[in-house]
Amino acid sequence: MSSCWGSACLLVFLGAALVSGKPCLYIGEHLKESHEYISNVLSLKVQDVGLDPLFSDVIRSNSSLQIKINLINATLEVYRRIFSSIVRQDNQGLLENLSETDRKEMTKKVEVLEHEIEHLTKTLGHVNHDKENILSKLQKIQVDDPLVQKKALAEFKEVFQAANVIIFPGC
Repeated sequence: MSSCWGSACLLVFLGAALVSGKPCLYIGEHLKESHEYISNVLSLKVQDVGLDPLFSDVIRSNSSLQIKINLINATLEVYRRIFSSIVRQDNQGLLENLSETDRKEMTKKVEVLEHEIEHLTKTLGHVNHDKENILSKLQKIQVDDPLVQKKALAEFKEVFQAANVIIFPGC
């Protein structure tokens, strides 16, 4: 009898471990769909945006939690500026070669990403701008440059996921 009880407990424990061991993904369908649309329309593939990612230092940083929060906040601020620049430029820069219909749809999709960034920024709090060299590097990103905008859009889901992992560390 105790052997059956032990086996049952082990199965329950393993089931709980498997369920809780799943990685948390914070990228909802609406965000995913918007990013995929942007990626397809703008052809955000490695060969098109280059091999030198803009935000890899932030994502892979082995800093303390507070520094990571500051780095993610600064990165989200750069994204906010990039998205604002894309929407503001509309028929210039990154979107200038798109049809009117695609520009309007692209603007809507970028606004979805912008809204998600605003929500994350509110959750993370304010940026402390005097942390590490990475913050300095983030401040120097040329948000009006179409190649920088393409790179940032290509890396968006990874940065968004990293920010959410900081917000929900137990996941």
